[in-house]
Amino acid sequence: MKSHPLYLYALDPTHIGAGGYRMGRVDLTILRDAGSNLPKVPGSSINGATRSAAIYSLPEDERQRAMAYARATIDEKNKKHPHKGSQDPIASIFGYAEGDTEGESRIGVVSFRDAEILAFPVPTMLGPRWVTTAHLLESAGCTKVPRPASEDQVIVQAGAAAPKRLNLGWLLLSAVAKEIPFPEPAKGLPVFDHLKERLVVVHDNIFPAIVNANLETRTSVSIDFETGAAAEGALFTYEATPRGTLFRGQVDVDDGRFRELVPAAMPLLEKALALACTLGLGGMTTRGFGRMQFALVK
Repeated sequence: MKSHPLYLYALDPTHIGAGGYRMGRVDLTILRDAGSNLPKVPGSSINGATRSAAIYSLPEDERQRAMAYARATIDEKNKKHPHKGSQDPIASIFGYAEGDTEGESRIGVVSFRDAEILAFPVPTMLGPRWVTTAHLLESAGCTKVPRPASEDQVIVQAGAAAPKRLNLGWLLLSAVAKEIPFPEPAKGLPVFDHLKERLVVVHDNIFPAIVNANLETRTSVSIDFETGAAAEGALFTYEATPRGTLFRGQVDVDDGRFRELVPAAMPLLEKALALACTLGLGGMTTRGFGRMQFALVK
């Protein structure tokens, strides 16, 4: 098994819905990790968007073949597949479960882990700064990460304009300038250098509060299709992680059991990720949400 870190930089706000309405401050909340209470992009969302985009990344003849197989798989009235899943260019890489009595099933060559926040943009008196923690940087492979001495102290990237105090939203904390390491993907994202210069390390205890206090809350309304105007009583609110959020996930490639499929899987995976990130991850993509830049570290 080979593991490849996957970095996702949000070009637009991102809404990965938790499902259904909730009675509270926000009607449509975003999905959060049960342990940390922090927003994340679940691996199932990345896998679904990437698999769908992979079909449109194929040559025309293979694309029609993959579409025919996909339609037969999801259509309850037509379980007669045009070919086996092992012979399908998409199913052989992402896995399949044919469902009929004579059907087969098999796990995919690639699997996606949840993408968690690595750096989160917060407004300050010096402009936007990207907040993270020593634990998150160490989990991304960084070493010698400085740690704040207490909850009311932050570490800012050493530079000419390092302040003695820094506000993170409504919080005003003392600041200490030190060199903060940052991961550098092999392919690289142009924005990584920009983020590294504006990196702020906060205490682990206050990181969830800073993130949840600086999420976007938007108001929208459903449209009455008969009149083309706002439907009466259909006002709702929803959450989103802001543009500029950097997520870190992981893609696992099973080169032990499916060694012969890996050479074809990796180029298709990168093409599909590029298309999926362009079209958008999560919900509300028709409202300008979900576009990403990605870096897959090999």
